[in-house]
Amino acid sequence: MGSITRAQAALFAAIAMVLLTGYYLVDDFALIGNAPALVSLLIVLGSVVPSVVWVGFFFAVNRSPSSAKGAAWITLVFAVLLEAVVVYIRFQQSVGYWTPFGNALCLSGWLLRLGWAVFLISFALAPHHQRTRRVALVLAIVSAPSALSAAFDAFNTWIGLAFDDIPREALWRVLITPAIRTIYWLSQILFLWTAWGEPLRRDPIELSSARFAP
Repeated sequence: MGSITRAQAALFAAIAMVLLTGYYLVDDFALIGNAPALVSLLIVLGSVVPSVVWVGFFFAVNRSPSSAKGAAWITLVFAVLLEAVVVYIRFQQSVGYWTPFGNALCLSGWLLRLGWAVFLISFALAPHHQRTRRVALVLAIVSAPSALSAAFDAFNTWIGLAFDDIPREALWRVLITPAIRTIYWLSQILFLWTAWGEPLRRDPIELSSARFAP
């Protein structure tokens, strides 16, 4: 992985999640103001809350993968599972919206949710285990099409800006949104790639147990 470590990739992912949280706050502000209370609550629970939890997880990994085990369990419940439940409920209400994992009809989105759930469980049990690294590699591969799609959309948007007369009020949709999505996916793949590429290490607790085992 060259000079990029998992901690550095986690910091980049945390910054990308901060940008995504800001995107949700701005993008959902009008919806929350005009929506019923239940819908507003679902919007917050399905977007802002999971994003904030992901920020905490990546910052925890940046500090120390071994100390981020508790953050992994919290992220599993209040980010992956919570977001999945909200997507399902909003699908039943015939309300579609964009999430990093895709909408309720997106098969790749559900595969990513399942993959991240498996990764977080494995990470919480043993951050440096071979199993965790393999799951990270599979997740990176599954995420690649979404990253390429986001980057392609952003490229087309930027080309369009050079040749089309786009109103200033439309810049949020045609420029900022594709850029944030692209940064998000790139940060995710980089984190997963470094999680896979780091040399296999055993946790200090595991080493101590093995040392004093009969």
